[in-house]
Amino acid sequence: MGSPVHDGLPPYERMLEERIGGAFSLLMQVRMLIAAITLGLVPSSSLELKLVVLVAIVLLVSWQAARRRRTIVPWLLRSPGWLIIDVGLSFVVLAIGGSSGPFLLATVVTAAIAGLLYGWRGMMISAVQVAGYYTAFLLTVDRVGTDLATFQTVLGQPVYYPLVGYAGVALRRLFEQQVAEARARTRAEAMAAAAEERGRLAREMHDSLAKTLSGIAMAATALPLWVTKDTDRAAREAAELAAATAIASREARSLLNEMRSDNLTRPLPEALREVVDRWAESSGLRVECELRQDVDMSLRARYEVLSILSEVLSNVERHAEASAVEVRLDRQDDTDGGMAVLTIRDDGRGFRVESLEHLVRAGHYGLVGLHERAERVGGTVEVGSVPGAGTTVRVRLPVRELDSTSGSTLAEVG
Repeated sequence: MGSPVHDGLPPYERMLEERIGGAFSLLMQVRMLIAAITLGLVPSSSLELKLVVLVAIVLLVSWQAARRRRTIVPWLLRSPGWLIIDVGLSFVVLAIGGSSGPFLLATVVTAAIAGLLYGWRGMMISAVQVAGYYTAFLLTVDRVGTDLATFQTVLGQPVYYPLVGYAGVALRRLFEQQVAEARARTRAEAMAAAAEERGRLAREMHDSLAKTLSGIAMAATALPLWVTKDTDRAAREAAELAAATAIASREARSLLNEMRSDNLTRPLPEALREVVDRWAESSGLRVECELRQDVDMSLRARYEVLSILSEVLSNVERHAEASAVEVRLDRQDDTDGGMAVLTIRDDGRGFRVESLEHLVRAGHYGLVGLHERAERVGGTVEVGSVPGAGTTVRVRLPVRELDSTSGSTLAEVG
C-alpha cells in the first residue's frame, strides 16, 4: 500500500515515483550484497567487532529501506535533508573501515540514490561525499601508512562518487522520458477515442434524432390540412406529434448525456457502473451489478466495451421484456496477458440465436455490430439465448495490467 502522500499525487507523478521507488529498492539490495561481500574480504587479522557491527547496521538499514520503499521514497523526495543521515553513515563506514578498503563501494551507492531521487541537485550529495572521503582519508592515513597516498586513493577513488551520481541522474532522466512518452500515448489514445465517439454520436444523431425530427416536421406540415378536413384525424395527428416530440426530447437528452460523459477518463469499473445506473434509472428495470475493481484496458478497448454495454442494455429495454438484468465484470488469466470478461444477462423472453451470416442477410445488424466492435480491439462476443429463458452476452477483451498509469491516470487527459 502506498503512503498518503504518494496516493495524493497526480497520476503521472505517481508513475514516476513508482519507477524511482523500484530502482531505489534495487540499489539498496545491491548495497546489502556489497556490504556482505566486503565483510568477507576483510582479513581475519583485521576483523574487529566494530566492523561487524558496522556491516550489520548497513545491512539492516538497507534491508528496511528496500522493504519500506513505498513510504521512504516519497518521504525522501519531499524532504531531501534526510538523506544526510545516509551520507553520515557512509562517512562512518569510511572512518572505521578505511577509505582505501573494500568498504568504499558500499558508500558509492548513496551517490547513485541521490542522483536518482533529485536529479542534478543530487550531485551536491556527491560533492559532500567527496569531502567526507578526504576527511576519512586524512583520519585513517596514519593508521594504514602513508604508502597508500597514491594517485588511486587521492584522485581515482573519489571520482566514483560523481560518476555514480551521474548514473543515478541518467536513470532518473530515462524514467522521466518513459513517463512523458506514456503521457503522450495516453493523450493520443484519448484523442482517437474522442474522434471515434464524435463520429458515432453523429451517426446516431442522423439515424435516430434526425429521422424523428424529420417525421415531426412532415406531420406538422400536414396538420393544418387535417384540421380543416377531418378534425378527428387532426386530433390523432396532434397526439402522435406530441408523442414523437417526447421521443425526440429523450433521444436528444440521451445524446447530450453521452457527449458530456467523461467515461473514457475514469476507472473502467466506475465508468461501467455509471452506464448501468443511468440506464437502470431511465428504464426502471432492476439491475444487479458486480464489477471487479482491478480490471482495466486500453482507451480504445474501454470505448468499445462501454459502447457494447450501452447497445446491449438498449436492446434489453426495447426487445427483451425483462424484469431484471445482471452485469458482471471479471478477469480470466488463462490466456496470454489476461482477458477482461463483461457479462450481461437478462431474464427476458430470449430468442433463437442465428449465425452472423444469417443475421446480415436478414438485415439485423445490431448483434453484428457488437462482434465488430469487439474484434476491432482484439476481443470476442458470445451471445447465448433460449426462447423464454433470457439472454446472456459475454464480452472478452484484452486487459491492461494495472500500474501507476491506470485508473486515475486517465483523469489527466483532456
